[in-house]
Amino acid sequence: MPNCIGYMDGTHIKLEEAPSDDHESYFSRKQDYAIQMQAIVDNDRKIRDIFIGYPASVHDARVFVNTNIGQHPERYMTDGEWIAADSAYSLTEFVIIPFRKNTKEVSESHRLAFQAQFSKYRVKVENAFGILKELFGSLKELRIRVNKHGGHQAACEWILACCVLYNILLPDCDYTPAPDPDDDEEEYLDSIPCETANIKRMNLCRWIVDS
Repeated sequence: MPNCIGYMDGTHIKLEEAPSDDHESYFSRKQDYAIQMQAIVDNDRKIRDIFIGYPASVHDARVFVNTNIGQHPERYMTDGEWIAADSAYSLTEFVIIPFRKNTKEVSESHRLAFQAQFSKYRVKVENAFGILKELFGSLKELRIRVNKHGGHQAACEWILACCVLYNILLPDCDYTPAPDPDDDEEEYLDSIPCETANIKRMNLCRWIVDS
């Protein structure tokens, strides 16, 4: 897609047992305990940016706005560049998401065409999570006791090490798993996006429909 430099999503790294401190924060909407990991991958599914550490109860959109790239996107993207994300994020000049199902901005046929093309590319980040968790089975259910005495930091460092090794091993991976089953879409209803963001998405929609 024109000027798209990556695909972003969040995933939960499940914990084998409840944290001994502040366990409520780690309890996700899927009724398990987990640490939040957010990644941006490129077209080859290589991880280009990662943020690890928020407990699972924190929404993807909240995680992103507290990252360096979320707070200062102009330092990382220029000349109309942007990141593709799902509806769990906010539409901005630098992050493009699908149209809502009840949108009045485009026709139903155009929305579906946009969604089909958009998802074909954005699924790469979900595939990356799937490969990551297959390569490193510990990330399916992390056996590190999370507590205020360093367990949380140890868990984050373990996850980060797995992501570094994933990038090294990725060229030799010749399979594409199904999208990570832990990553279903949860719409984030935020404030009205700026006009620049709307125009950018509409131009992308026209490009897709006319292609």
